Amino acid sequence: MADSDRILSGEEVDFNQLEYITVPEEEWEDTINPDESVSQVLNKNSEVDSEASTLSGSSIWLFFDKNPDSAPGYNVCKECSAKYKLSSSVTTLRKHLEKHRFKVPTKKQVVETKKKEPFKEDEQKKHDEYLVRWLICDLQPFTVVDNYYFRKFINFFCPRYVIPDRHKAKDLIIESFNNQRSQIKSELYKIPGRFSLTADIWTSSVNQDVFLGLTIHYIDSNWRLCNFLLDIIPFTISHTGINISQEITRVLEEFGISNKIIALTTDNESAMLVCGREMASAFEDVFLTLTFSHYRCATHILNLGVKKGLKSAGDSIAKARKLINTIKKSTRTTFYMLKRLKELEPALTLLAADNELNTILLLESLEKATVYLSASLYPTIGEIRLVYSEIQSHLERFKNDNDFKQKEMTTSIFEKIDEYWAIMDKYSITSAILDPRNKLSIFTDELEPRQHIQNIYKIYKERSSSFRPLLQETRQIESNEFIPTDFSITESEKSELDRYLALPNEEEIEPLLWWHAHANEFPIISDMARDFLSIQATSVALEQAFSVAGNTITKTRNRLHPETARACLCVKSWITNNLAN
Repeated sequence: MADSDRILSGEEVDFNQLEYITVPEEEWEDTINPDESVSQVLNKNSEVDSEASTLSGSSIWLFFDKNPDSAPGYNVCKECSAKYKLSSSVTTLRKHLEKHRFKVPTKKQVVETKKKEPFKEDEQKKHDEYLVRWLICDLQPFTVVDNYYFRKFINFFCPRYVIPDRHKAKDLIIESFNNQRSQIKSELYKIPGRFSLTADIWTSSVNQDVFLGLTIHYIDSNWRLCNFLLDIIPFTISHTGINISQEITRVLEEFGISNKIIALTTDNESAMLVCGREMASAFEDVFLTLTFSHYRCATHILNLGVKKGLKSAGDSIAKARKLINTIKKSTRTTFYMLKRLKELEPALTLLAADNELNTILLLESLEKATVYLSASLYPTIGEIRLVYSEIQSHLERFKNDNDFKQKEMTTSIFEKIDEYWAIMDKYSITSAILDPRNKLSIFTDELEPRQHIQNIYKIYKERSSSFRPLLQETRQIESNEFIPTDFSITESEKSELDRYLALPNEEEIEPLLWWHAHANEFPIISDMARDFLSIQATSVALEQAFSVAGNTITKTRNRLHPETARACLCVKSWITNNLAN
């Protein structure tokens, strides 16, 4: 017979022999009030137990989705997607969670989180926004907000904040994306100059979702070169140049900046070349916005040249790569690989002759040019001609090498780069002249570039009398010819341009700092500089955005909906670039 039964039956009991259960003090929830009757105490405890019992069942749903659209009629585990019928008991669900070593909150723990009065709506929204920023910028999975210990952590510091579940968190991110997108649209209207773009297609290696990325570049009122991810659009249609151009045009129209685009920089894929031609044709049919130019990424051109040249040194490069892999030294490019190999020369028996290692010196100049032109915080398009000239001189020194393979490799690189650079140079004349470090000095024959800059200057001069001309201009082009070839430049028109060209080159100055200081002195030419110096020589800024995308869509977030991924990537870029409130 149990001790309690023996006591109640009236038996004589030796209380020294009874076994007692020791309860830690912290488990006593109530302080006994001597003025309360036994019934009052029992009723009060009954009310607490009743509330806790109701909430205890709900604590299971921190770990399960009840009757989701993806699995109607089931409770689905948020951790492993295991499914249990809706009729399954709470005990069954608890046993499943034990496999994950999850601790389901007790009745008392759940009741504790409900004790404080929640924030009012405005204060709740402020806290929600900071939660959204943390989820996006720290690349957190949305399920983290359902984690019991995370909720306890937040509740400890801010018990009045109602923590959203993962579904609500996703809705908050989409809402933040839409709100900030509207704000950015308004802010872009205030930018004084025109915009350049970079575009590319990216495919997730995790779930094969395809996106069209678009970055925007401009020089603000303080003469700072700015850029951010304008949009990254889920791209489910055929990857043709026409489809790409139509999607880009649609985004530009949504932001209201179609008539302010001066250039697009992409890689050398055929679809992107078609896209550039389509956009140029469309803009010239609708807007009188000077030329819209499509630029080919300069670093891609360099890479094409290097790839072609290295084919002739394939065996030596393969041996070097194998050796480097053997010693487990991570190298990202052929140049750095060979440089590392050269450093190891004293300790290794080289597999190639000394003259083959001159490839390091050959590639070094190309690597430096790639790094320099890949910048997005200072103007690079005006440096195209100068960089190419230096590369040309560098390659010439190797073309006369006695080693046949070295000579063959140099010639191959030179021919491939020369093939593409003729196209790049055609569109970079204006930007080169507007760089105060260069002006006309980098041209062997000044006649053609001088005429070119005078033509551009005349058009800007004609527009300078209109209020916000580039924003308001919507006139149809009456002729297919963009630049008039015969016109007379008045003395007043010559004045500002000639004064600028007559100044000595400022070789040690930052171009944008120079224009910031001289904008009032050269109002028309500074407008030209603001537009043309924003053009990108490469599409590296977008490749960096895709790198972030790769960290956003991971194996643990492979079910992220493309539109949700779009919102996360854009908002992260906007926050990083201080565009978000």
